[in-house]
Amino acid sequence: MANFEEYKELLEENAPSECQACGGPLVLEKVNLEDYQGGKLFMMEKVPAFVCQNCGEIWVPEPVMLEFERMIETVKLKKQEKNVKKKTPVKKHKEKKKNIREEH
Repeated sequence: MANFEEYKELLEENAPSECQACGGPLVLEKVNLEDYQGGKLFMMEKVPAFVCQNCGEIWVPEPVMLEFERMIETVKLKKQEKNVKKKTPVKKHKEKKKNIREEH
């Protein structure tokens, strides 16, 4: 993920004017995103988001949220691949020697 400073200028240019929940002022801060799926905790730390100074409502910009969702999907896919490898037994086949007798 791009670091906070790289996102800061872009996000501040496109910042929402006020909190949609209470109308309070929004400030760009670093927050932690968390999501529980299938009993697992997915987390991204110190991502840029707008935080309302009145009510604490957090607005996560779309590029940040999309990156978080991609990260979760990547982890899930890797886990599925790992599970498939575990469940697929690998059998080594030995070449059987045949006893062939030629009778004359």
